[in-house]
Amino acid sequence: NWPLARETNFGLGGPARYFFRATSKADLLKALSVAKQLKIKTFVLGSGTNVAISDRGFSGLVIKFENQNPHQSFYLNKRLLIAEASVLLADLLKFSFKHDLAGLEKMAGIPGTLGGAIVGNAGAYGQMISDQVIWVEIFDGQKIRQVSKSTLKFNYRDSLFKQRPTWLVLRVAFKLLAGERKILQAESRKIIAIRNNKYPAGIKSAGSFFKNLPVTKIPNSVRKKIPTEKIKAGKIPAAYLLEQSNVGGMTVGGMAVSHFHHNFLINTGTGTYCDLRLLVRHLKKKVYRQFGLELEEEVRYIN
Repeated sequence: NWPLARETNFGLGGPARYFFRATSKADLLKALSVAKQLKIKTFVLGSGTNVAISDRGFSGLVIKFENQNPHQSFYLNKRLLIAEASVLLADLLKFSFKHDLAGLEKMAGIPGTLGGAIVGNAGAYGQMISDQVIWVEIFDGQKIRQVSKSTLKFNYRDSLFKQRPTWLVLRVAFKLLAGERKILQAESRKIIAIRNNKYPAGIKSAGSFFKNLPVTKIPNSVRKKIPTEKIKAGKIPAAYLLEQSNVGGMTVGGMAVSHFHHNFLINTGTGTYCDLRLLVRHLKKKVYRQFGLELEEEVRYIN
């Protein structure tokens, strides 16, 4: 009965019936094999930055895939970089900068592991983690195999992994660009400073909760209501739609809309998964009534 709330940024989640920390790919695959033999359902958790886990917890085995040797988690051949899924994005960026490789620098400050970033196609400032991907090594529940980028249907904050929950990311291959270490490090520091100024440290939050909406999918009648300067990289920020829908300060139990960013939902200390789901329902209704638009979650629910 391991409390999952302590394993996630949101601080939400009941107990896991079984819990195991896998510190290598071999450990992970062995745990999955044993669980399959014993007919125990499994869930593989990365750093827990972008998930909301049910108050009931998980009745099977939760495997936390952690990396304790980041320096041994990379293979480099010229500009082809292969990285283990369990590495933190921060360590991936440090390695790429050290070798004068560009293409990932705008991921600076994004928490979590590479595997989680691939599943959700994380990104910022017009760059997505999938931009430089060549292939991804996966375990599909039966065997290990490589899958090409085109097969994985990467889209804005989306990938085929969300439709294939049994697929696990093991390694990722990137074809990076030539860069200059000092310039890349300076860009990274600048982005991190912007993030630190926007978001207080130590909050219990999964970051941006809803996806931004592509302008191309917005009816013209609604698009005309959106000031041009609010459209960023061809998308309407969910935070703007929420702000205009007057959700500031809205709370349900111990979950609240943050005062500094309307697309950040915060666990104030006593929040529950049920509180979160009810708050999300209210927010979606408010935006739909104001704009006729449906918000879609970026955060994954585990129940």
